[in-house]
Amino acid sequence: MIIVKDFSDWEPTLDFENPSPYIENLNRPWLKFRPDNVPNHIKFEPIPVHELIKLSASKYPNNVCVYYKPDDKKYTYRELIYISDKIGNALYELGIRKDDSVGLMTSNCPEFLFCCVGIMETGATVIPINPLLKEDDVTHIIKDSGNMKAVFVHKANYRTMKKALKDIKVENIILIRADEAKEGTITLEELIEGKTAKPPDVDIDPDNDLATLLYTGGTTGLPKGVMLTHSNLVADALCTLYANGEDEEAEEEFGKTVNLSVLPLCHSFGFQVLIIASIGAAMLVMFASFNPAEILEAIEYYKVSNYVGVPVMYQMLINHPDFTERDLSSIEQANSGSAALPHELAKRWEEIVGVKVGQGFGLTETSPITHTPADWMPEIRPTSIGVPIIDTDAKIVNPDTLEELKTGEIGELLIKGPQVMKGYWKNLEATKETFIGDWLRTGDLAKMDAEGYFYIEGRTKDIIKYKGYKVMPKEVEEKLFEHPAILEAGVVSAPDPNIGETIKAYVAIKPEYQGKITEKDIIEWSKERLAGYKYPRQVEFVNVLPRTAVGKIFRRKLRERSTENK
Repeated sequence: MIIVKDFSDWEPTLDFENPSPYIENLNRPWLKFRPDNVPNHIKFEPIPVHELIKLSASKYPNNVCVYYKPDDKKYTYRELIYISDKIGNALYELGIRKDDSVGLMTSNCPEFLFCCVGIMETGATVIPINPLLKEDDVTHIIKDSGNMKAVFVHKANYRTMKKALKDIKVENIILIRADEAKEGTITLEELIEGKTAKPPDVDIDPDNDLATLLYTGGTTGLPKGVMLTHSNLVADALCTLYANGEDEEAEEEFGKTVNLSVLPLCHSFGFQVLIIASIGAAMLVMFASFNPAEILEAIEYYKVSNYVGVPVMYQMLINHPDFTERDLSSIEQANSGSAALPHELAKRWEEIVGVKVGQGFGLTETSPITHTPADWMPEIRPTSIGVPIIDTDAKIVNPDTLEELKTGEIGELLIKGPQVMKGYWKNLEATKETFIGDWLRTGDLAKMDAEGYFYIEGRTKDIIKYKGYKVMPKEVEEKLFEHPAILEAGVVSAPDPNIGETIKAYVAIKPEYQGKITEKDIIEWSKERLAGYKYPRQVEFVNVLPRTAVGKIFRRKLRERSTENK
């Protein structure tokens, strides 16, 4: 299918009359609360991600697109189009074509967005590479992709990339934010010097062509490449943007909002939030790293109305002395994703800021957003991930029989919608294991209440089996969080020679309590507050918990540690 290049008249069709073709059961409880101004289904002519971003950019050319705090430099949406087109043209001249891929290894910076758009213009696939990865993982991603013709690398990550390329070859290494090139590389400025700002003429099939190959965090082994098409990302963005309805007030916000770009752009959550913000022509106040003092200052100075973060970011903000000193009254919405936000943190945030933190949900395999705390539901419940967005169905099933469970019962969460991935890259077996027809198995244990609110209870692989009882780490961790001395806690199974496995908690203590409390004190405190089969039998103090790029507790590393200590 050939896509016409002129998208100037493109716009989605919001269907308020007909049911969504993705909803299997029209009696889903959350649907009864959905108001008339929220569409049941969003139809759209297939459009590449970069064309949709550029369409918004053309409507607000003089608006600030990115304000990069470390350099105190602003880029307009006109500059976004200009720089991206030069990058696309330059890559095409290097021979980058459809079915090729281009790596992008950098911390958050404006060039991430410019390069993404430029890469997509060539028809190639964007492969973000986490700048925190070691060379072995970087080598795996490059080898696994099999067709990486170029890679953009931040100058700070060049040494890692050089080691990763010791036994493999990538034809073009382009350094970002570098004053001069290294041997065998060119700088981004050298790449685009003298190039016209004209995108290459490429036919893209948004429904089938990949926009990005996002590698999962590898918490259970080597990272797998998740294939996301242009239409996957566009559908997810539109269904999220209109999740709370279409009205004049919402449309007037386009080109007026200010977003903090604090999530890692290499991760699916940060990647899609970047796309959504660009489609909404928001100003992105971008930080290279997360500094709680700077974030709190920015919220106050720029009057940020919607803060999006992950639990560890909320923890750092709440525990910072400036949290109670800064004026955070501009915040109207606060959202958390990627992992469960402990109740104590949500409670403290609401006390100081005055708004509840709504938890959302998603997976790399779902582009990633599937659930949000909808404004039109009876209330925001901090312990719930909210309800499915438009065109998204969800159900809870028995993980073994796949039989749909009754309201309130805990089982595996399954997702269906237009944002669900095409599959795993070159891994047909894993793809088959993950799909049941059109339904994606998330591997997450969850429940749904009578009103349609969903709650995540943990991962199927994280269940601790203690003397025949099934214990959810999340429940134990939330209770430990109530202890005044505990800063953070991670609970996993640990080997036990007598009963097979037991419950172990890794705990970081607040500075003022260090040396004043023992592991035994924590166990005895827990014993009084948790069921006899739930409290941790082992406690180990740590300085910090291992976490993934977006702040999830890295349970596999904790389990490995518990095994090594035996």
